[in-house]
Amino acid sequence: MASHPSTTPAKVPASAATYTPATQDVDLRSQINTILLREGYATKIQEYFLHSLDAHSSNWPSAIQSHALALLRSGEVNTFPALVRRVLDDVQRDAASASNPSSTANNQTPSANANEPAGGGGKDGANGAAAVNGVNKAASGANGASAGADSAAGLAIPTAVVEAVLKVVRESLEAVCEIEPDGSAGG
Repeated sequence: MASHPSTTPAKVPASAATYTPATQDVDLRSQINTILLREGYATKIQEYFLHSLDAHSSNWPSAIQSHALALLRSGEVNTFPALVRRVLDDVQRDAASASNPSSTANNQTPSANANEPAGGGGKDGANGAAAVNGVNKAASGANGASAGADSAAGLAIPTAVVEAVLKVVRESLEAVCEIEPDGSAGG
């Protein structure tokens, strides 16, 4: 994705590979973000992400739109901030259940799915509308062709999209960062 190397790469210590959110170097992160923005990589990452979502067979943007409309129509949410919060919560819940199907999906969604012909997430009044999305995915089989976890993920961002975008992010970071040799790290 990188058309040219960064003119002033960020110097990243090899030990940065072991950083956690609590130990991140805020100045280094800010420097990398600035370079990504200045060199146009942030825009490329965003455009690639949007293209990948639109091109994926799960039709994720339409599923999110349908879910949001169902929440509004059911009266579960009445304001835009509440809608955004709820949709983000539902996406996170479905992503967690997709990454850990034995604990989250088996303990939470069967009770919701017992009243619906096919699952798909959602709560109370929105469950019927969310089930429509799930029925479409399950009936079409288009999602299962690319990755089995994606078809059960509901509102979660498809795994294939995440992996493709992470590849672009890695390439962008490699273009703007220079790893400094460190005697303690084996890089």
